[in-house]
Amino acid sequence: MDLRTKDVEALGRRIAAHQDAALGRLVRPSTADRLQAIYRKEAALSLRSRAAPFPRRLGVALAAACVAASALVFALSRPDPLIYRVEGSPGAVGRWVAADASQVGLDFSDGSRVDLAPGTRARVTEIGPLGASVLLERGSLRVRVVHRRDTRWVVAGGPFEVHVIGTEFDVTWDTEAEELAVSMIDGRVRILGPCVEPAGRAVASPESIRLTCAAPRAAAPRASPPAPDPEAGPPSAPSPALRPSASAAAPAPLASPPARAAAPSAEAPSGSWRAHLAAGRLGEALADVELLGIDAVLGRAGAAELVDLGSAARLARKPSVAVRFYEAARQRFAGGDAAAVAAYHLGRMAFDGRGAWAEAERWFAVYLAERPRGALAPEALGRSLECARNLKLHARARELAARYLAAYPDGAHAGLATAIAGGAD
Repeated sequence: MDLRTKDVEALGRRIAAHQDAALGRLVRPSTADRLQAIYRKEAALSLRSRAAPFPRRLGVALAAACVAASALVFALSRPDPLIYRVEGSPGAVGRWVAADASQVGLDFSDGSRVDLAPGTRARVTEIGPLGASVLLERGSLRVRVVHRRDTRWVVAGGPFEVHVIGTEFDVTWDTEAEELAVSMIDGRVRILGPCVEPAGRAVASPESIRLTCAAPRAAAPRASPPAPDPEAGPPSAPSPALRPSASAAAPAPLASPPARAAAPSAEAPSGSWRAHLAAGRLGEALADVELLGIDAVLGRAGAAELVDLGSAARLARKPSVAVRFYEAARQRFAGGDAAAVAAYHLGRMAFDGRGAWAEAERWFAVYLAERPRGALAPEALGRSLECARNLKLHARARELAARYLAAYPDGAHAGLATAIAGGAD
């Protein structure tokens, strides 16, 4: 090896020594840091290797942008739920509205209006962007619904539901006769109920109609009938009746419910209360019974008579007297239709009169167990759902909501049931 080669090798060794010294003075990362850097590098390489070609990535990005834009437009264009006011004051879902001496109006934000005639009691049970559900406990309503696409309005009275698209009509629910009267002013409605054909009964202006699921009452007897045998069961009732009005061509405005109560006479004949019941005069019947003595009648009245007298006392705001008649119907005629109806009314008194949700639901559950397909089953199940919600029994409320939607998907409480089933406890 010549001198030049040796000089080159020596120079290389000196350069290597300087580099080793320089590297020794550097701060070197830990082994863990170096491993993490390697893993990050490999992951980045893996993502790039799996990435789609640029045109495809661009198409996916554009599609995602379109979906996001559509969702934003839908959210911005989705209508807000309706609101309503009661004679200028804000209304609330579920709050009872009573018209005592004068008419009371409910004004909705879509331009619709519901007027309560004097003596009427009702409440808005559900409200949404497409309409509302109104429960008529007693009395008469003048309903004016503004027609819009997909409008959904329901007026419920007893076992009946009036489904409205956009129209004007009068509706009355007579609690004593258990009769719904609808008089069309403009437009068309469809009435659903347990004693109406499955597709419902369509009513268009200028028609009027009266519907009842109750058995027709017998005419008032000329002489006092003998008292029924307490050991005998309740008489068999004829099948529910569907009674159209005598005239469907010229509707007349529905008047406010007349006051039926009258001052009792000094002495009431022993059978006069039965004649009053048969004629539908519940107030007079109750007055005569009170003159005779309630205890004397509790053991002699028939099943339907006990329920009617209980309803007379309930409407007269005598709840303790009403409870006695209803409980007598349940004890003496257990298992019959009257006993089940008495359970429903006991639940209704706890619900409306005292806000005793747990007690009310127990009675509604009794009715549903005894008459799962009864005329009052939709209302009993819907009110049970409200009780569970008010008690914050979320699991129970969801169970009842599922039952309601399965049985009555278009019922008066369907909106509430849908919200609860979806997790809006």
